[in-house]
Amino acid sequence: MDNVNIKWIIVNSEDLVQSSLVDCERMLTKFLALLGLKISASKLRNIIQYDSHQFINESVWWDQSEIADNILSMSVPSRSSASIYSNDFYFLYGNQSFLQYLSDNRQCYNQGAFPQLQSETLSNRFSSDKPERCSLKPFDCAFGDLYSFEDRDQMYQQPKILKYFDRKPLKCGFAIPSIFDTVRYKYGRNQTCQTVVFTVVTNCYDPLPEVEGPILPSFCFIALLDTQTLKAHRIFYAKEKRSTSDDVQWDLIDLGANASPFLASAKSIETLKLVGPRMFPVAKWIIWLDGKAYIQNIGDILLQTQSPMIIPSHPDTTRTSASEVEPTIVRLKSREKSSSQQLNISIAEILIQQAEYSHDGFYARSDTLGLKMLDIAILVYKNNHPCVTRYLCGWHNEINYFSYRGQLSVYYPGVRLNLTHYLHPLPEKFYYTKDHEAVC
Repeated sequence: MDNVNIKWIIVNSEDLVQSSLVDCERMLTKFLALLGLKISASKLRNIIQYDSHQFINESVWWDQSEIADNILSMSVPSRSSASIYSNDFYFLYGNQSFLQYLSDNRQCYNQGAFPQLQSETLSNRFSSDKPERCSLKPFDCAFGDLYSFEDRDQMYQQPKILKYFDRKPLKCGFAIPSIFDTVRYKYGRNQTCQTVVFTVVTNCYDPLPEVEGPILPSFCFIALLDTQTLKAHRIFYAKEKRSTSDDVQWDLIDLGANASPFLASAKSIETLKLVGPRMFPVAKWIIWLDGKAYIQNIGDILLQTQSPMIIPSHPDTTRTSASEVEPTIVRLKSREKSSSQQLNISIAEILIQQAEYSHDGFYARSDTLGLKMLDIAILVYKNNHPCVTRYLCGWHNEINYFSYRGQLSVYYPGVRLNLTHYLHPLPEKFYYTKDHEAVC
């Protein structure tokens, strides 16, 4: 047999993990070229553009050998009192053991943490549900690529271990081009904004959230507004000084005259609060604030947190997911005309959701776990955390398949994915909420 010269090229997986997005893209491009893949192909270019951020060391450092060495030696270090971001994933295991925490996140990662790209979305899809659900709200179905119950339920299905490369990407919004892509185009590569604080206000419904306390250079404040609200805010703040730190400079992004392409205008707000990772993929922490929210000392919140997901408790401790259904319907009736088609659709979606959750045993399981209602006017979450990614995508899908009222489904993906232990309360000393206040 003739001698054959074989040239081996060894690529350590950790070499793909870099601190800068540009370096991640360079290493991934080089690696794919070694595999003989054509980097010029549009699909590969899209993958590199939209997924490279998941190889930044802040996203996957917990899989690095130095962390494994710490685990084996049982020498988990103490958290620094001076640095917000230094390996902060390492300290967010709450009441679990650290080993269980890593195991959970390895499982979340293996089950899927890569959202569907627009290039992967099939065109000309139709709803297969009975009754058909998408003709009256085509954008709603297309944005999340959720045309059927099976689409919605896809994320909760356990993937087959032996068919790793057959796993489908997460349905998590942005499945089609939209005005919301504007935000990602502006901030998708911005690694200066390590903590993104953002809000969405349409139809002049609220002023900007109020923020107090030290503002670090790594904090960025972003407000997504429709054109009407943007103009009203400029007049409003020119006339009146709000109790917001002078150091807070909001970047006001104009989403155009129609910033609510969903059938229900409020759905833009309920949806966008959950897809922060799609708009700000390289941020380390993301904070959502409703217009009626007040928050202070953000740095202290991030230094003190022991969980990757923080949501305030609702002030009414008697409210639960099950008990929230009826008052939600009452509030909808008071806000919309009783004869409106939108009201009828909204109520029908709530009742279908209630029936499905009862059938799933969700309400009974929530009561067993003692899950009391949360105040979703404020969300604080660690970006690119595998279990948080899956939780947020699951919640997004519930809102975009069933009712857009987020409080009805806030616990569902946590219960279904066994992630409720990651939902920690935000201490009351850091926030409060007010009544809504129209600005025009």
